[in-house]
Amino acid sequence: MNPACKICGAATAHFGRQVVLGRFQAEYRRCGTCGYVFVVDPHWLELAYSTAISALDTGIVTRNRWLADATCALLGLSLRDVRRTLDFGGGSGLLVRLMRDRGHDFRWYDAYSPNLLARGFEGDPAGRYDMVTAFELVEHLPDPMATFEQLRSLAPVVVISTELLPPTRQVLDDWWYYAPESGQHIGFFTHASLATVAERLGLRLSSNGCNLHVLAPRTVSPVLLNALRKPARARWLARPGIGKSLAHRDAAWLQSRLQAGQPEPERLDGDRS
Repeated sequence: MNPACKICGAATAHFGRQVVLGRFQAEYRRCGTCGYVFVVDPHWLELAYSTAISALDTGIVTRNRWLADATCALLGLSLRDVRRTLDFGGGSGLLVRLMRDRGHDFRWYDAYSPNLLARGFEGDPAGRYDMVTAFELVEHLPDPMATFEQLRSLAPVVVISTELLPPTRQVLDDWWYYAPESGQHIGFFTHASLATVAERLGLRLSSNGCNLHVLAPRTVSPVLLNALRKPARARWLARPGIGKSLAHRDAAWLQSRLQAGQPEPERLDGDRS
């Protein structure tokens, strides 16, 4: 029995096969309605996530610097009512630290990666926020709608980054974003599939058509989102959204905890002290 689309429930067709992690045969299927492409039964995920961040992700620092600029631009020019944000799937905590250094109350959450750079500023995955970010996350999800619904329960504004499947790719080919060597990318979105997600969540999709997307009650200027595709322009547009750094205040708060004999907020293994 052929699996239905994980986004819209429509029928899917065989899209191709390729070797994942150098040893597993993976079947890819494509939705005939929204265009979402996904891997059938990615049974290797435990092995793929033996290390949360792939060694192949050499662009992680450059990407997080760009995302920090792009997010500051959105906060300064469009999403001005946002006060508290949860970075869902926050990895090492690099983005949270960058955003706090720019004056924004960002909190970290990741079910798989240890928090190395934003310790003490963990968020509650059952709490409420003004915005939630999920950068380079949704392409990793075996059950994407369940996670999107969780994100929507956290905040009315959801900002994600993921590379959209180019419409010219009608067969499985050598597109770099498939990343079969790592085995972690298992779902690939089109504009139509993200629009379906937004509709199911009761939100509107704003997108630059490439890699940055906002799901919110109201649309964000496509001109702004398109401008943010270029890192140099994002850096310039970020200026209105950069406030006084929280770094010294954060350090003082952490120091007061230690002086009071309280344990460090978070051990590197991710368990509470």
